[in-house]
This record gives sequence, structure tokens and C-alpha cells, in this order.
Amino acid sequence: MLGGLIMDINMPVLHTPELLKELDKGIDDMENDRITPHEESMKILLQHYNDYVSQNP
Repeated sequence: MLGGLIMDINMPVLHTPELLKELDKGIDDMENDRITPHEESMKILLQHYNDYVSQNP
């Protein structure tokens, strides 16, 4: 066996257009240099997580 991970992903048809729309927005942002550095993104994610946890004990 070569190892690795096999992922079985089934994407409902109803959610596919929304996903494609979000991916298109992300690609457009990258092409137009509208990106957030990784360190800043992690700070934002941690703050959102901490806010969520504090509101949902």
C-alpha cells in the first residue's frame, strides 16, 4: 500500500452554485491583489472563534 488519504466527497447539487460563486469571488480577489496576509487572517479567525465561544458557552 502506498499510503495516503482517500476522501469521499459528495457535494449536493443545490450547494454547488453557491460554492462556485464563492470560489469565483476568491479568484477575483487574488487576481486583483485583494488578499489578507496569513498572520492577519489567523488573528481575525481566532477573534471570530473566541467571540463565538464566549457567546455560546
